[in-house]
Amino acid sequence: MRSILFDLGNVLVRYEHDATIAAVATLYGVERAAVRDAFSLVGTDFGMGLLTAADVLNSLNRSLGCEIEESSFVRAFCAGLVRDDAALAYALSLQERASTQVGAISNTNEVHVAWLDQHVPELADFELVMMSNEVHILKPDPEIFELALELLDTPAENVLYVDDLASNVEAAQALGISGIVHVDWAVTLPQIEAWLANA
Repeated sequence: MRSILFDLGNVLVRYEHDATIAAVATLYGVERAAVRDAFSLVGTDFGMGLLTAADVLNSLNRSLGCEIEESSFVRAFCAGLVRDDAALAYALSLQERASTQVGAISNTNEVHVAWLDQHVPELADFELVMMSNEVHILKPDPEIFELALELLDTPAENVLYVDDLASNVEAAQALGISGIVHVDWAVTLPQIEAWLANA
């Protein structure tokens, strides 16, 4: 069984972090730099599931001096997320092939997971979906890839990992997993097909 694991943001789902920062800055009526500074205090713990959305909102409200409701914050915080229909369709087509299974490993958070649950139902058809906030591990920590191998019950040499960040791909490769640094699907798709042909 061959396994292909994808990152989500900017691989299977389009994500513009600057759009999220801009939307939150507009919501609070502050400069983007202020939002970046405020979020830097909580971002890592949010991504590891150590803080809830309410915790993060309370921290931002204190840091930015404004009381924003959670529903408004959630809308702004998801402003940078957009489905990539073609990428998702390709991933599903891989899952449907004999002797091939597909999974996702994402550094994310409670708010974005809720958005994914609503807008990307295709993830329910994947063999494995690992969200950093649910497993309490952030890429490029090798533990997240080790856990994926354990859950898939497959050796590293049977796995391909695709991510837009080289540091995450390198962490997977250090465990013997094959890796592709994704930039453009016109390049990535034939690379995946070549790996499958040689697997």
